[in-house]
This record gives sequence, C-alpha cells and structure tokens, in this order.
Amino acid sequence: MTLPHARRLRFRSLAWIVSLCFLAVIARLIWLHWVEAPALCAEAFQARSVFKEIECRRGEIRDAKGNLLAVSEDVWDIGVDPESLKKEELGKATEVAKILRILPSVVQQAFSTSVRVDGEGNERRVRWIVLARDCDEKTVKLIQALNVKALRAELKYRRNYPSASLAAHVIGYVNKEGQAAMGIEKVMNDFLEGQKGWIESERDGRRREIASIRLREVAPIDGNTVVLTINSFVQKFCEDALAQAVAEYKPLSGVIIVSEPKTGRILGLANWPTFDLNKFFDSQAAPLENQRNRAVTDVYEPGSVFKIVSISGALEERLVTPESIYDCSLSAVPYRGRMVSLPADSHPIGVVNVRDIVRESSNRGTVQIGMLYAEKMGEDRFDQLIRSFGFGESSKIITGSEVPGLLIKPAKWDGITISRIPMGHSVSVTALQMHFAMSVIAADGLLMQPQLVLRVEDSKTKEVILNYPPRARGRAIKSSTATGVAQLLRGVCSKLGTAPIADIPGYEVAGKTGTTQKIINGKYSSTHHVASFAGFFPAHDPRLAITVILDDPQTSGGVAYGGKIAAPVFREVAEKCIQWLEIPPVSSAIRSVAKNEP
Repeated sequence: MTLPHARRLRFRSLAWIVSLCFLAVIARLIWLHWVEAPALCAEAFQARSVFKEIECRRGEIRDAKGNLLAVSEDVWDIGVDPESLKKEELGKATEVAKILRILPSVVQQAFSTSVRVDGEGNERRVRWIVLARDCDEKTVKLIQALNVKALRAELKYRRNYPSASLAAHVIGYVNKEGQAAMGIEKVMNDFLEGQKGWIESERDGRRREIASIRLREVAPIDGNTVVLTINSFVQKFCEDALAQAVAEYKPLSGVIIVSEPKTGRILGLANWPTFDLNKFFDSQAAPLENQRNRAVTDVYEPGSVFKIVSISGALEERLVTPESIYDCSLSAVPYRGRMVSLPADSHPIGVVNVRDIVRESSNRGTVQIGMLYAEKMGEDRFDQLIRSFGFGESSKIITGSEVPGLLIKPAKWDGITISRIPMGHSVSVTALQMHFAMSVIAADGLLMQPQLVLRVEDSKTKEVILNYPPRARGRAIKSSTATGVAQLLRGVCSKLGTAPIADIPGYEVAGKTGTTQKIINGKYSSTHHVASFAGFFPAHDPRLAITVILDDPQTSGGVAYGGKIAAPVFREVAEKCIQWLEIPPVSSAIRSVAKNEP
C-alpha cells in the first residue's frame, strides 16, 4: 500500500531536516576538534592551570656584633572562600569575629558574599575575601581550630625593625609596597631581597590545586644577611648624647659620627631629627624632613675644623714649622703684589708661633699660612690639597644619597676667597667629609674609604659571600706630617686651648673646634652659628675618631662656640666608648715621649 503523496512529502522533508541537523552537528564537531581545538585546549588549560608565586624571606640586617637591626617576620592574611562554606559553618561567624577582633557583621557579610558585580555590570564569583591582615601565629592556630575549611591563612612577610629608631638613617626601610626606600635596605637590596619561588600545577572544578599532578615547583631563595660596621651600643651612645644636646641647646639639627680612623669603619652615625623605622608611613611620627640623612645630604661651612688642611699643607711642604712666627694683630697682608684684608679673631693673640695659632684657633694666623701655601705652591695646588682630604667629591659611602659639597674653582678665587678658604669659609662640606678629613690626621695621612657594610653572609650557612676590607682612597699627606699635626691638635685640648673640656686624662685627645657663622639673608650672622668639634684619641695611635656638629644651638651666654657646645658632647660619647670598647689608657712612658715631641 503506498502512502498518499502529501504524507510522503512530509516524511521526506522531516528526513532532510533530521539529516541536516546531523550534518550541522558533525560539522560543528569537526570545527571544534580540528579548527578550534588548539585555542579551546589552551583556554581549558588556562582555566585549570595554577601559577603561584612563593614569597621569599628578605635577608636580615645585623650590626658588627650580630645584633638584629632588621628582620622579616612571619605574618598571615586570614580570609574566606564564601563558595566553599557549608551551611553548618555559617553559624561560626561570631567565633571568627572574636578571634580576629573584628565586628561579627563584617564576617557575616563576607560569608554571604559569593557574587560581585564588576564595573561593566557582569557578575563574578567571589573566591577570596580577606578578613584580617598581618595576623600572628597564635591567631592562625585559633582559626584553624574552628575546622572551617573555607577559612584560609596565607603566609607573607612583614619587615620589622627591633630597635625602632636606632640607626634609622643608616638602615632605611621597606615601604608598604615592599620596595626598599632608603639607606642600606635600598643600596644593598640586590643581596637582601632574595628570589621568589613558584608552583605550576592544575586545579579541580572547585579551584583546589591537584597536588598529585603538580608540574613544577621551584623553591624560594631567601635573601642574604648584611652585616654592618655599626656597633649598636656605640650608636646608642651617639643618639643619647645627641638627644641630650638637643634638649639643652635646641639646635635645628645635629650629627655625631664615630669611626675607626685607620679602617674607615663607622661604628656610629646619629642624626637628629630622627624617626621610628616601624612608623615610616606616619607623617606625624616620621615626616619626610626627619628621614634625611643629614650627615651626607646637608652641607655647611666647616669653619675652624677645616684649618687642619691649611696647616697640614704648609707643614708638608716645609713652608712653616710649629715654631714659625706670625703677627696675628695685622688686619691686612700682601698677597701676589696686593694687600688682602684678614678676617678678625675672636680674641687678640698678637705675635705667636704656629703651635699657638692652632691651639687658640687664630683666623688671621691660619689665613696667613694658607695664603703662603697658595702663593708658593700655586692656587691649583692648594685646591688639589683640599680635594686630597676628601672635599668636593662624593665619598661613595653606601647610604643611597650623598652630595659632593661645593668648592670654588681656583680660577674664580679673589682677595676675599683666598683669605677665607684657609679658615674654612667659602667652602661647603658634609659632616661625613669633615669627619674623614680629620681622620686623615689620625690615619697617618691616608684618606680612608668610609665603610658601613662589613660583609654579606648566606642566611642559612653563614658563609661569607662578600667582604668589605678597609681601603684607602689615597694619600693626602705624609705620615710624618700627620704625626706633627696630631701633636699640634693635642694643644687644642690642653688647658690653654679652645677645647680643654674635650680632653680625657690618660687618652691623649687631639682635635679641633669649629664655630661657623651661618649665612642668614645673604649675610654672615653674629647670632646664628654651627658649633662643631672633630677629634680622635689616643693621639700617638688613634683608636676612635669622633665628630659632633650642632646646627644653630641656642645659648644664653652669647656665641655658641664649638669648644663650649660640641666638645662636651664629644667627651661624653668618647668616655662611654672607652668603657664599652675597653680601650686602655696610654701608658705614662708614651705620654711623656709624646709630650716632648715637637
């Protein structure tokens, strides 16, 4: 029996439609499996793949005795995966809030937020909401005891400075973004930061890693330990003495530096104002103005401490001897065929020898000696002498920021310049430069490289990776000249000198005072000064060099002389260092020989 024509037509049409559907499905399968297969496979792998960085621990910073100055502590961010929460776990929101010390409403909201709308209006699943940051190990254990699998703790590291503000300007800090911002933290960052590890793996449909098929795992490498030359106790002595001087004289700023003159290693470097490294982000507790390392970033006219350069040069070239006579009552002297006016002295001393000129810090006597050197040896040679003491260029100390100071080129010297430079005016130097210029006298004429880093060690094996041995930048003067100048500087600390209070019985203190008039509104002020004292001891075999600089100290007794303001601070620091470092006094026999030296 044959089907009617209409029914047969409908059957054929249905057959064609079904066939076309199958052809479409087959075509789509062919397209997916052959044409789009590589892209789809990559997309699927991307959805399943896991690439996770593993944080490394930043290296420690320690002082010369191994005391911890900077360390990375273990802390955890605690959060929740709302999609993984079970119904019976929702009721633990109050317990979680109590442990984390946050409001229960915050936890409840996090527990119930499984979807968020992005900026384009699209809904996205939320798989991680942080409830608390930087939690300690005790808090993590309490959270884990709740046995809520959706709660997780992610380990990270937080930089901590155990001594707070101690040596803050030397150490520096790591900011909130994990970037080294200043000081040793920044300059030695390549050694300290370490190397992050990573994991390549796959995850299941619930976005959990399938550890059994982990593709690759590279362990992190922790940063190295940087050991400084700083001695924490010496640093504390400096900072305490500076704080006391600030409380008494209320200067604008202050610097104290202590070093081993023959190695260049800095044991203490204190700045005021200072700040707490753990509160670097607080604009009230740690304003940016306080974070500047003034010992290397600020310049000043050194004044009479600078006179060691003029005296050393003239003695080196045998233009004068300690017994050479100069008339310090003269107001003008000839220089290259013209009369040049001399600066005034704080008190008249008349006709005296070089020994007395140094001891009483005569401006007129020192300027005559410096002008003699410039006239006989040439002004270019005088400029070279100044630079050989480390002035006019960066010392390349590892601090991150340093200015070279300012020296006027000899071609631009005039009558005023030549009569001011020998006494420490018309030059701009940093506290560190002045300190190491004085150390030239204590280091047998050598200009030593300032050192803040002693060595770099492997954080696990303690093996030394890099050593920083003492290094001389060059020779400024002969050893014999340095010995002679040291004996002249002993007179400064005698009863007849400008800093008798700096002397410590039995320790042969040698040094030089500085009282510099500050330039206010383009003119030298008679009421604003920089008081300083730089010295070393024992004079015959120096163990320590100490420099104290106070910017514009306030006194009720007139001029803030370096011998009255800075020298007592020098002595206070020196006496504590002597006791702590167990520096023995000079024997009476050596003192007797030194006393009779010319």
